[in-house]
Amino acid sequence: MKQFFLTAVALLLPTSVMAHVPAVTLTAEQTEQCVVMMSGFPDDSPESRYVFFRLSQELAKDVSPELSVLMARYMAENETRRLPAGWPMIDVIEDIADPVLRQAAPAQTVASMSHIAYFDALCGPFVQGQVDSLLAFDPDLADTDIVIREDALYLRQILSEALDRLGGGDNNAAQAYAASLVTERDDIEYVGFVDEVDELEALFMGDLDTKLSRSNDAVNESVNVEAFQDAATLARDMDAQAREKAQQERLYSLVRILGSVG
Repeated sequence: MKQFFLTAVALLLPTSVMAHVPAVTLTAEQTEQCVVMMSGFPDDSPESRYVFFRLSQELAKDVSPELSVLMARYMAENETRRLPAGWPMIDVIEDIADPVLRQAAPAQTVASMSHIAYFDALCGPFVQGQVDSLLAFDPDLADTDIVIREDALYLRQILSEALDRLGGGDNNAAQAYAASLVTERDDIEYVGFVDEVDELEALFMGDLDTKLSRSNDAVNESVNVEAFQDAATLARDMDAQAREKAQQERLYSLVRILGSVG
């Protein structure tokens, strides 16, 4: 499994990118454990891998040591065992999102989030290395960050609700965690607002450019028409002057002829 995982990374990323992966000091056993926990991707595409790693990071945000102690207490009180150390993270995330487990076993939700916090503490540098290498391979992957943060916020709210149902609503650590969710929601909404403003500005500027272009074409067309009309008027004037001058010359010649005859 470990060899397959490392080979997949090497095949996915070019040598120049692999050079940017930071060295992580882990024992062989810890490395094997992290590899097992990060197994089970939906597929091997860079997009799926990036979402997986970033979601794992976001889910572990704001889990303080005090909150970890509180989660361990509720697990013990409800006789909920910790997940096996090498339990795949993809299964943990799916369990948190499971509506049946969420309603029937809030202590299991706490155990799953505790496992994610453990995973982040153990494998965090390794995960960050994977995120950095994937971004170096394709910087556009960062465009999905806001959606990943929204998904993580939803799952983190499930933990907050589970703690409240288990009686932790008045605990300082649980309250601080709930407050961090409000801050995260505000930040996500602000980023979304900025993005919407940027999109509206781009649409407005595009519409303005189109209107200015049309107006410029209309002005140019008007100028061209006026220039043609001026040229036509000048040509008619010159033609009339030329005809008048020729007529005068004919009359003068006729006078001279008639005069000489008389």
